[in-house]
Amino acid sequence: MYSRILVAVDGSEESSAALKNAIEIGRCQDSEVHVIYAINPGVYGATIVDPSIGVSDPGSERIFNMLQEEGEKIIDDAKTLSDKLDFDINCHLKIGDARDVILNTCNDIGADLIVIGSTGKGMAKRLVLGSVSSSVVFHSSVSTLVVRSSKK
Repeated sequence: MYSRILVAVDGSEESSAALKNAIEIGRCQDSEVHVIYAINPGVYGATIVDPSIGVSDPGSERIFNMLQEEGEKIIDDAKTLSDKLDFDINCHLKIGDARDVILNTCNDIGADLIVIGSTGKGMAKRLVLGSVSSSVVFHSSVSTLVVRSSKK
């Protein structure tokens, strides 16, 4: 039913649950599973034009490097979990607003399912369905599975 699954991770319990679900589905359906983490420079985005070409100010670059290290750790944690579950995943670390990065990556890789946690690490966790997951569900052209953590 699904040949290529994209799962968004952010280090939250919900994204870990989403990854586990994506791996279960991938295993059952012999699907590729792609993991995406978005480095969102937020308000610093105006000054971090593109660190790969050297256009940034030093203060913003330090913040960007911290965000990138966090993303790399979260991707490494996803790889550790997939190794523990004996399932290969493809990982992507991209710069931009998570909503756009998830949807664009979905199109770029030809995913036919997006799996995402119901809330992330932000303030929205205490309120309702997270803004990223809400936006992805609303704008996605493919099926989207929203996963809640079982630890509530």
